[in-house]
Parts: sequence; C-alpha cells; structure tokens
Amino acid sequence: MGFRRILVQLTWVGVISSVMVAATDTQFPSALPNCPDRCGDLQIPYPFGLTEGCYLNGNNGSTEFSVVCDNLSGKPEAKTGDFLVTDISIQEGQIEIMMDNEIDCYNSTGTPLSLSKPRRKRSLTNPIFTISHTKNKLVSVGCDSYAYLKGFRNDKRFYSFCRSICDSKSDVVNGSCSRVGCCQTDIRGGLKYITVEAYSLYNHVYVWEFNPCGYAFIIREDKFSFSSAYLTTLRNNKTLPVVLDWTIGSEKCDLTRNKSNYICGENSRCVDSMYGSGYRCECKNGYRGNPYLDHGCQGIQFTY
Repeated sequence: MGFRRILVQLTWVGVISSVMVAATDTQFPSALPNCPDRCGDLQIPYPFGLTEGCYLNGNNGSTEFSVVCDNLSGKPEAKTGDFLVTDISIQEGQIEIMMDNEIDCYNSTGTPLSLSKPRRKRSLTNPIFTISHTKNKLVSVGCDSYAYLKGFRNDKRFYSFCRSICDSKSDVVNGSCSRVGCCQTDIRGGLKYITVEAYSLYNHVYVWEFNPCGYAFIIREDKFSFSSAYLTTLRNNKTLPVVLDWTIGSEKCDLTRNKSNYICGENSRCVDSMYGSGYRCECKNGYRGNPYLDHGCQGIQFTY
C-alpha cells in the first residue's frame, strides 16, 4: 500500500512538471495588434516599437520608445538613437545596448592620435534610460589612464573617477582589475544623461612601448574579465555591452494610476522606480505576458 502511494505521488510530480514546462513555453502577445515585433532575431515588445503607432509616445509626442530596424550592416539590426540594441527585457525593465569604448591613443612622443582626438564624447541622452547599477561597472584600462564618468542623478550633477597605472606589463595580472593596468568601480543607481571619457596624465610616454592607448567604458560586469592583452588589443573593441534600466513617464504609481496615460494593463501591478521618476508594470502572480498591453498578462493554464 505504501509503495502504491509513493508511485502515485511520483506520477503526479511528473505530470505537474511536464505541465509547468509547457506553461513556460506558452507564447504571449508582445506587441500592439498588427504591429511588427521583431528586428532580425530580436523581439521588440511594447512599449517599444518599430513603426509609428506601435511604440509608446511620450510627452508632446516624443519618441523615446521608438526602435529603428536598419540593414546598413547587411543584416537587420535594432537601434535606439545611435546605439545598437541587443536585448529588451519586459520582466526586468532593462535594455542591453552596445556603447562606445572611449579610446585615448598617443604616438611615442606623446602626441594624441586622430583615433581618439577630438574626443567623441558620445552621450546617453534618452530620458527614459538610466545606467543599471546592479549589472554594470565603470572601467579604465591602461598603465597611464583614467576613466571619467559624468551624469545626472535626481537632477543633480554626478561625477565618478577610476585610475589605472603600472610601470611594466609584467606588473599586470590577468583577471585582476585592482588599479594595476585596470580599475573598475561601482556605478550609482539612477544615473542618466551620462558621458564617459578617457584621459592620460603623461600621454603614455613612459609606457608607450607596451601600452600606447588608454580606455574608458561602462560594461556589463558579467561579460568582462580583464586580460593583459587588452593593453594593446582593446582598441579593436569599438563598442561593448551595457545594461540600461527604463521606466514609463515621470510620475510615481500613486500619482499616475488614475490618469488616462497610465498604461499598466489588466492583471498587472504598478512598481515605482527605485531611483528618480517613473514607474514599471509587472504581471500579478499567476499571470504571464506583457503587462504594458491591455490584455497582455494572461493566466497560466494547466491542463491534465
């Protein structure tokens, strides 16, 4: 009798497990009706969109959530502004882009090379985006280098600094980013309108033979492991992956929930931004899908 009860329990566990897997694989609506939802292999979920009428319009008809799908490289690529988009997460309220590696190079006499001067100083200017402080680091690579991060946090100016030095390539340790050839520092939450710049104290004159360039960049932390080879090869990596947080509007949930421009759909809840302004939407427990669509959050169905 005991063996039979155990057998029945194991059978039900197997059934439930298979149903749960099937529920995980269920396809939920992603974009507005009759709107394209893919650029190449990348899914573009609402509130982002590829064509007019398919993305969320901001104040005065602004187009912060517009994504362009172009074929200039010979294959479809999604872009927001000047930045290549590689992933958009509705669940986490995040978007991954490829952002400039700021390169600061010199010749043997310390004269700046045209590769890095004048400085491009490309900035992240889209107001819905802030740099994810949990996913990224500010990094400087070089033996006479420092990274300088400028931005705004709660409408106040913010600066961050990271310096990397060394006298010899033999001082540098692979995998170590502790200010000898490489340094990294945390990023404060809620930073927006950011600019990253690369500088040198002595124009790399004393280290030029093995390190003619310095580099400054923000990068997704789990995709970066320092190598001494980067002292000469990182100039080939023009862009690097960065994770951004995004929010809706400029008001918290309590202020916007009863307004006509509130966009959290049925069976969803509003979540305040941890830093600064705006809110996000999440499906309630037991529901899955896109909470920014009217009927985007759908109950998980179990069939036996």
